[in-house]
Amino acid sequence: MYIASIQQLPQAIQQAATSYEQPIAVIMLAESHAGQINRIIDELVESAIPFIGAIFPALIHGDRTFTEGAIVNVFPAIAAPILITGLNRDDYHIPELLPAGAAGTGSPTGIILLDAMTTHTDTLLAGIFNQVGNRIHFFGGCSGFSDLVHRPCIFTTDGIIRDAAVIALTSLNSSLSARHGWQRLNHEPIIATRTCKNVVHEMNWEPAYDFYHTSVKTHGESDVTADAFYNKASYFPLGLYREHQEDVVRDPLLANTSDQSIQFASSVPENSVMYLLHGNTGSLIEAAITAVDDCCTAAIQADHCLIMDCFSRTLVLGDAFGRELAAAGRQLQIHGQHAIPEGAVTLGEISSYGEDYLELFNKTIVVGLLYA
Repeated sequence: MYIASIQQLPQAIQQAATSYEQPIAVIMLAESHAGQINRIIDELVESAIPFIGAIFPALIHGDRTFTEGAIVNVFPAIAAPILITGLNRDDYHIPELLPAGAAGTGSPTGIILLDAMTTHTDTLLAGIFNQVGNRIHFFGGCSGFSDLVHRPCIFTTDGIIRDAAVIALTSLNSSLSARHGWQRLNHEPIIATRTCKNVVHEMNWEPAYDFYHTSVKTHGESDVTADAFYNKASYFPLGLYREHQEDVVRDPLLANTSDQSIQFASSVPENSVMYLLHGNTGSLIEAAITAVDDCCTAAIQADHCLIMDCFSRTLVLGDAFGRELAAAGRQLQIHGQHAIPEGAVTLGEISSYGEDYLELFNKTIVVGLLYA
């Protein structure tokens, strides 16, 4: 549900929590309220309902985006909220996620909110998957601010922190999909021959920026200069090859002319096979429709429909972003779903990919239907 007035947030959560014996609230807060966060947390703690939360550039409710208020969903919990801290260090610890007997007879869902600007995002997701495999279906997004400045953005009863992730485990089942609509421009693969986390130094054994600049000029007929890099590069992301799946998009953010490297929004493993991608309004909107179709293959009636849609898609789509949300909503209605789609504009999207591997996406829309 969308809460326009933050003052009404604790009351709204308490009212929704009466439906469950063990509730847990997931709160997506618009970045405009960051200055009020300590008071908000204090009031939430007084309500005595377990919660996890994060700050996002904007919120989604139906076919509209909001830069004020909060999106709140209350779920039946199977465990206490899980907080993972220190993700800027190599020695961070992932606690036991699924205590014996917690899952019951179903397939639980984990809602994960993750600091987008921290270091170990991909290794965290790999570690989570290595611990629980596909016994839990995960869905969520990377939080942070629209100016991409790294500030505390994850909050719990203990306060607001950075370099962290929070997880809410619910007994609800889920049907998940991730789609992006970006299409390959080149047929020959590109190899990320030298990388360090989210920085690519070489592509095909050539300086990364030189190679990327030439590729975009050749295949995309566009000139991506270093001084206005992101404005043009956002239309020409790279896709990590995944067998029998869509390429996983990596968003180029910054070109460093001193060493010819490119910084991406998420990590690029060394020796990754990549392709240059391009998209348009039609292909991106069609991807949102397909994501809904993917989720609605089974005869289910969702209690919640969650959407995480990438911040950079809002930049590329511009005024057409509302059309994308409207198209997703109409497709849900065509499939007979009554839940209103809601969620956040994110700095990275998270989903169990193909009902299996846990993946971090860029420039993607992820849709999750949660049902009993």
